[in-house]
Amino acid sequence: MSSESLNRTIFFPFSAIYGMNDAKKALICALVNPQIKSVLIRGPSGVAKTTVVRAITECIPDKKLINVPLNATEEQIFGGINIEKTLKNGVIEEEVGLLLRSNENIAYIDDINLFDSSILISILNMLHANKLIVEREGISSSHDFNGLLIGTMNPADSDLSSHILDRFDICICINEEDDIAAKEEILRRNLEFDNDPVKFRHKYHDEETTIIDTIEKAKKLLPYVTISDDLISIIVELCINIGSEGHRGDISTLNTALTLAALNGREEVSRKDVEEAAMLCLSHRRDYTPNPPPQRNADNEDDPDTNEQSEENSQDDLPNQKNNNEKQQDDNDTPEKNDTNQSNNDIQKMDDLMFQIGNQFKLINYLGNNRLRIVKTKSRKGRRDVVESGDKTGRYARYRVPKDFPRDIAFDATIKAAAPFQKCRDKGDLCITIKDSDLREKVRERRCGCTLLFLVDASGSLGVRKRMIAVKGAILSMLKESYVKRDRIGMMAFRRDSAELILQPTKSVEYSYKMLEDLPTGGKTPLSAALMKANEYMTTYSRSHPGEHCYIVVLTDGRANVPLKDSFNANDEAQTIAENISIPGVKWIVVDTCAGYPRFDNAEKLAEKLSATYFRLEELNAENLSQNIRMIVN
Repeated sequence: MSSESLNRTIFFPFSAIYGMNDAKKALICALVNPQIKSVLIRGPSGVAKTTVVRAITECIPDKKLINVPLNATEEQIFGGINIEKTLKNGVIEEEVGLLLRSNENIAYIDDINLFDSSILISILNMLHANKLIVEREGISSSHDFNGLLIGTMNPADSDLSSHILDRFDICICINEEDDIAAKEEILRRNLEFDNDPVKFRHKYHDEETTIIDTIEKAKKLLPYVTISDDLISIIVELCINIGSEGHRGDISTLNTALTLAALNGREEVSRKDVEEAAMLCLSHRRDYTPNPPPQRNADNEDDPDTNEQSEENSQDDLPNQKNNNEKQQDDNDTPEKNDTNQSNNDIQKMDDLMFQIGNQFKLINYLGNNRLRIVKTKSRKGRRDVVESGDKTGRYARYRVPKDFPRDIAFDATIKAAAPFQKCRDKGDLCITIKDSDLREKVRERRCGCTLLFLVDASGSLGVRKRMIAVKGAILSMLKESYVKRDRIGMMAFRRDSAELILQPTKSVEYSYKMLEDLPTGGKTPLSAALMKANEYMTTYSRSHPGEHCYIVVLTDGRANVPLKDSFNANDEAQTIAENISIPGVKWIVVDTCAGYPRFDNAEKLAEKLSATYFRLEELNAENLSQNIRMIVN
């Protein structure tokens, strides 16, 4: 190993990184165009996310990479009081923070999804405003700020909210290489770099020089690049079609398309540039909500002609719908038949239908409001509730003047409060004199997690009137709401003669959507088995996740027909089980999926036995509910 490798850290050459073309392209675009303020790279652990970020610094010798640690405080990031100078001079002087040090440089946050969301939003806002404003502890200053933020993250740990994702100009997803030849080449390059980093770097010197020259030429050409009105219209249309909210997606795509044209040595943006820019800038802004099906009149839901017409329009989504329509016609012709017996017959005819997801809607606050409150429990992560910790656990968020003697002294804030007065105080042999009026107390915060287990009735009774379409639409609405709040979402379905956990609690809305979309409908209603399995699972889960709010959301019509014991009446057995279920820290919500007339009260009785909050399916829609909605969580 040569002396050069001992004197300085040698990063893996940018051009030597195998694959990762989109990530490389995104980083180069951000280096060329100062209007691209932020780049996010997402991918599993060990796919060289950090490596490619560190490697890009070799292509920009005039810029530094400033690492921002996850545990950095607001003062360390934005700036605060310089204690040493303040104590010496008796005048408050400002300490430069990490963000100002990254001016004209690159700020890098690894595992950015674990970073404090409020601080991250402030950083992104200041980046786009080109202004760093510090207002704290007697300091009021404003600085011109032109920087670039690069973040890397593993979505498996936790994801960023859509609100924060939208603030990133470019977002790239990296997948693990599964090609054998690619893996072998990656191993060879890593082995060669480990054996002699300097020699390996020299091997790719020409490629690195080419990248540097390309970046410099693109910077000079960028101000002269133009784009036609037709391509601007295409950008706008793309953003509308994918459901991108606001204008950030349009602006980012436009800036990236201009940059790609400059990198390719052209003064005019091409259609290919727009397509590539859209892939870089719009993937994380995509609204995965499917197009809603045509609106249907609720009064005609059971009309056979309406169903036949619907079957013609959506045969792929509703297989065997013709038999379903004929069955419903029989129901209408013989209303005097016993409803329960008829439903059982229908269930046998309707096994394993796959219904599409219905209309989504704006939800009421069915979990209630989330007020700041004291919680003396172990600190855990979550996103729905920010609570003030009553003990000495949790993140040190800020300080305050204590009402009594402080239980948890904020030494940094205390010293800062005392610093300006040291010249006029008798210090004796002490370095600093602190009085009672200087004392400050730490305010610690913890995020109280929230887990929702959706217990979904997937039996044939929800398919008789295609009620499952509306049920899936309601579930998707709740899934999206929970995703925004960063809740964990699990799903358990019951049909035929058992209940099955089809989704462990997760924060992935895409995976949840896929499981919901593929959920079949058919069979009988084993409500008793579902209650027992949900009780068993959530009892264990709540014990292993202390401090989290746990909910079981039951979506059913409550009409059980499969008892655990053959000698029992299924409905009576389910009601008895519900009455005896008690899971500490877990609350129940029952959503009645029954529709039409006659309307049964099985689900309402079930809610009463569970001490649950009861909603009818249509009541979850905020537009259908009055202003005075009873809150569940105080």
